[in-house]
Amino acid sequence: MVTHPVTPMPPEPRESAEAVLAKNLTAARSLRGFTQHELAAAADVSRATVAQLEAGLSDPRLSTVSALAEALGVAPLALLASPTEVRALVDTLHRPTPTPVIDLTRVRFFLASGMLKDRLRAARDGAEIARQLGYDSPAAQITAGLFAALEPDALVLGAQIGKTLSDDT
Repeated sequence: MVTHPVTPMPPEPRESAEAVLAKNLTAARSLRGFTQHELAAAADVSRATVAQLEAGLSDPRLSTVSALAEALGVAPLALLASPTEVRALVDTLHRPTPTPVIDLTRVRFFLASGMLKDRLRAARDGAEIARQLGYDSPAAQITAGLFAALEPDALVLGAQIGKTLSDDT
């Protein structure tokens, strides 16, 4: 019996944001059962905008993506997630990782103020905590900081997702 060595698949080239949005928007609209006209009306955009986005020919404003997501009943993240990001989420969810005991008191204190400058402080603290936990990649630290500034208990999840994404690139 002849065996052939298994050659690992090369990483998929990263799709453009426009291509990812085009595929996800078309699929979401279809799954929701909307025509382009119906989606456009529900999102208060033109049908031409929907058609251009689905063809990958337009670079929309964030408010447009948000309005389309709301009309479809999904989070904007669902329209913007590429296979790389989805794999990172799956990998993170399936990776058994002990959750370290972290003192998030200071992060919570900053967030409680409701001030933008304190949210930035919370994000910086979150990134620093991730660094102290051994997450060396800037992507892991930044994602941990962003997540911590939204929900402090998601700091480690953010770090894991950022690390996974930086490992894939």
